Amino acid sequence: MKVTVCFGRTGIVVPCKDGQLRVAELTQQALQRYLKTRDQDPGYWVKIHHLEYTDGGILDPDDVLADVVEDKDK
Repeated sequence: MKVTVCFGRTGIVVPCKDGQLRVAELTQQALQRYLKTRDQDPGYWVKIHHLEYTDGGILDPDDVLADVVEDKDK
C-alpha cells in the first residue's frame, strides 16, 4: 500500500506496507520525506494542523490507515 500526502502543491508518496500504520505515523514519515526534498536550512520547520482526505474529511491521527484509506489514495 502507498498513499500520496500533499504539502501545498508538492505530493509526497509514502509506502505503507500492509496499511497497519496509524495516521500519525504516516504524517511523520511524509513530513520527513517532504523536508528531504526542500533545500532549506536546518532551522526550517513545518506545522501540520491535520491530514485531510481528498473529499475533505479530516483523518484522525489514531486511526489505522487500512481502515480509512485505499491503496494509492491522495
